[in-house]
Amino acid sequence: MTRSTPLMAGAGPHRRVLDSWWGRLALRLVALAAFLLLWQWAGDDSLPLLFPTFTRTLGAAWDLAADGRLFAALLATNQSLVVGFGLAVGVGIPAGIFVARVRLVDQVLTPYLTLLVAVPIIALIPVIQALLGLSFAARVTVVLLFALPYVVINTAVAVRRVDPALTEMGRSFGASRRTVLFDVLLPAAVPGIMTGVRIALGQALIGMVVAELTIVGDGVGSLIAELQGRFRVAPVLAVAVAVVIEGIVLMSIVEWIERRLSRWSTA
Repeated sequence: MTRSTPLMAGAGPHRRVLDSWWGRLALRLVALAAFLLLWQWAGDDSLPLLFPTFTRTLGAAWDLAADGRLFAALLATNQSLVVGFGLAVGVGIPAGIFVARVRLVDQVLTPYLTLLVAVPIIALIPVIQALLGLSFAARVTVVLLFALPYVVINTAVAVRRVDPALTEMGRSFGASRRTVLFDVLLPAAVPGIMTGVRIALGQALIGMVVAELTIVGDGVGSLIAELQGRFRVAPVLAVAVAVVIEGIVLMSIVEWIERRLSRWSTA
């Protein structure tokens, strides 16, 4: 035991470096550089139809951005993401609270929520197309169905896990139901609710891409279909990478909001 003490003491500075924000940033940059080097090595630019190198893909992305097509497609696509995900959060959090607090709502909604989680939403797209056609509402519906169950379920679980002693204490001091809900239950349930929002955002991004590829509008789906029809592999990959980067940025924003709200809920 005495011989292992210096090793354990020496591990402290390394752990502190990895726990710091700049240490995590440096580690991620190193991992990203390694991935890009591997991509460059694995690519082949000898023929247009082969898997492109990173530099060729970057050039294709620059061309799409320069003529405005990439930003126009992302803007059109993100409209369905914003509306669908906004509805999932705006409807899902109140619905999750009702599921946790009202037995009748729980018995009515829970089987359908379980069904939406268990059944691949992509199997429902022909039904959505038959009902709504190739419309913006159809794409929003796909995004909503991908994201909504995770917000409702995680909100309900978070509210149920709040210590009953907290609500009893609030009632003992004469707090109304509204006060208990907004000043006790919701602050205590914030970490679980935000976990559901974060998971739902990832599902909404998947739903956005699925909707664009199956219910082709004037966004990323139509751009990818056009580029695929002309066998332009590098631009198609560039569009896919742009969507991935957007997803990483949005997930990072939600994680930052989650950390801020978690500090507020424990204050």
